Amino acid sequence: MGSNRGWFWLLGAVVCAVGLVAAPIASSDPGSPSYLQGKQAIDIQVNQHHVVFPATTDWQAYCQEELGNVTKSGVMPRVDSPADFIAGCQDEGRALASH
Repeated sequence: MGSNRGWFWLLGAVVCAVGLVAAPIASSDPGSPSYLQGKQAIDIQVNQHHVVFPATTDWQAYCQEELGNVTKSGVMPRVDSPADFIAGCQDEGRALASH
């Protein structure tokens, strides 16, 4: 009987682990100030610095680096949600690159 309980514990642990892996990741908030800052950061690159992004741009890496750049330079001294900033940056970058 004791060995059956072990299997139930194992099964319970597996079900919990699968649930955690399959749980949706928190999504960004397109209306948040940080999301809008991310969009603005790309707009500045395109409109003021005339940066042209190739179709192969790694938006995750680029926007992560851009977040560091704008906060260190003081252009945007505070970003409340880095995840929202990166999401806004990626969305705007993809939209502008597709035109």
